[in-house]
Amino acid sequence: MLTRTRSAKDYGTSLTHAGFRTISTTHPQKGDVIVIEGIHLHPHGHMAMYDGQYWISDFKQWHGFYPGPDYRSARPNFKVYRHD
Repeated sequence: MLTRTRSAKDYGTSLTHAGFRTISTTHPQKGDVIVIEGIHLHPHGHMAMYDGQYWISDFKQWHGFYPGPDYRSARPNFKVYRHD
């Protein structure tokens, strides 16, 4: 079970406690979760899960794991988590 946090960018610890591990990959697998650091206009960051074809948060992300143009421009750090 995940512990809720105020910001998406802070879910890494909760995912780790739930049995996820960080991975280094450019080839996501179905079920992987990405946690992205906040940026100037979006200080709470973002998180999404890979469904095998798209990254999905509260919407389908058509252009990769960065959810919008602000993120694609800023390219903030991120971590990908996997539960085996």
